[in-house]
Amino acid sequence: MTRGTELLHEQLSATAARYPDNPAIMHRDRRLTWSEVDSRTDEIARALLAVGISKGNHVALWLPNHPEWLLLWIGAAKIGAVVIPINTRYKAGEAEYVLRQSDTSILFIPEPFLGIDYAARFAEICPSWDGTGSAELPMLRRVVQMGDNRTAGISIYEEFFDRARETSAQELAHAKSLVTVDDTLIIVFTSGTTGHPKGVVHTHQALRMMKAVTAWLGVGSEDRVLGHLPLFHVSGVFSSFLPALISGGAIAQLDQWDTTKALQVIESRKVSVLSGIPTHFYDLLHHPELADYDTSSLRTGWIGGARIPAEIVSGARDKLGMVSLMPVYGLTETTSTTTLGRPTDPVESILAGKGVVIDDYEIAIVDPVTRRPLGVGEDGEIAVRGYTVMREYYKNPQATQAVKDDDGWFYTGDIGRLDDAGYLSVTGRLSDKFIVGGNNVHPADVENVLAQYPGVNVVQVVAGPNTRLGEVPVAIVELEASDSATAEEIIEFCRGRLASFKVPVDVIFVDAWPMTPTGKIARSILKDSVRSIVGTTEA
Repeated sequence: MTRGTELLHEQLSATAARYPDNPAIMHRDRRLTWSEVDSRTDEIARALLAVGISKGNHVALWLPNHPEWLLLWIGAAKIGAVVIPINTRYKAGEAEYVLRQSDTSILFIPEPFLGIDYAARFAEICPSWDGTGSAELPMLRRVVQMGDNRTAGISIYEEFFDRARETSAQELAHAKSLVTVDDTLIIVFTSGTTGHPKGVVHTHQALRMMKAVTAWLGVGSEDRVLGHLPLFHVSGVFSSFLPALISGGAIAQLDQWDTTKALQVIESRKVSVLSGIPTHFYDLLHHPELADYDTSSLRTGWIGGARIPAEIVSGARDKLGMVSLMPVYGLTETTSTTTLGRPTDPVESILAGKGVVIDDYEIAIVDPVTRRPLGVGEDGEIAVRGYTVMREYYKNPQATQAVKDDDGWFYTGDIGRLDDAGYLSVTGRLSDKFIVGGNNVHPADVENVLAQYPGVNVVQVVAGPNTRLGEVPVAIVELEASDSATAEEIIEFCRGRLASFKVPVDVIFVDAWPMTPTGKIARSILKDSVRSIVGTTEA
């Protein structure tokens, strides 16, 4: 297996040399070229050195999707410092855990954003903060806020940036020379739907994975990537920004997902690469003024995170004008991408979310208990091995050992199967499986059938308690706005297509979903809700 050799800042230098005047980062009325990004991040790297940040120190970014997020990441990477993204929606207690667990040395926060005063939230976290330290976060030495609003004990960004003049070009060059491909680049904390979030450690090998993605999608120097996915998540920072950096294209940023603003940016910036979860495409396709916007620049992208409705695949082609939309399967622990569909795959393959390995790493299907390899067509746990897999969970060896063995295999906790052509189908999660009267039920099997019922927009299946059988399937369904299907009609639809033990005993209709901080449906909350609503049935 070959190794990646390029560092993040080496890739930036190469891109800036080849495409110096190409737009790189576009946000509102700002437009930075690749040469400007290279020089600006040099200044940030020098400023970080001036305030005492060096190789191995941790730099936390509690910032929205603004250019400074990306500039600070690259600037830190140039000197071997490690970025810690923090979810902008986190409350004080959630952010405090990440800051403490990550050993953060310097924290960057925004001006008040979307009604949130981050300086006030930091004061909740560190009431003893005196500008240089606190009892609550003993590793933290400095806090920097964007804008010019001064808060006691917190520096403003321009003052931080001006410190760059205290570091010479020679000192910066020396710091860059110490960085290696196996150094930690970023620690991304999982959403933490159960227990505390875990810090997923990735090295500069992430760049190699995204080179494979960039080539697979065919992203080039004239492409524009819509940057609506949050940068505190791997899909935003890896799968959206890095293809632009690698290709010399550009990222057109959105502060947050807003369908109207997304359409405006797609039209005005000539966005050609659009990726996301089905919700993003659903929102665009159902925007009442979609026909008034020019989306003809759209060409390609990936879709992942949930089942893919047929109307989205056809709508992306017929209404948005996309030539290809490829299903992706990935995790935070596998650099956001494990498999991708091919542009030429038939619609049935796209709807099933099937994909293949796209570079020099491995996937396997194993028995979840013995971890013995299984054959083609057999359902088992998905395992991944190779450079795309995280190094570890930061300061959590027990959790690391639970999912990664001595041979480098990472056990995802997802259930899937491989076909003769090497396509992976994800069929569920180990933690979601339940047993109905001795029969194993994977929610995905039931959800795939329910998704075929006309008018069903989103569906989740969880276990409800049952006196005789132990557990039974319960479906939570969001219908299209114009649909009025009944629970009885949906259950009857399933009876003709599923084994009796897989047929839902009840259907609960919803128009909103509990979500994790990274925008996924929170199944643990659904399970608890079903148990309180349905109670124990007597079937």
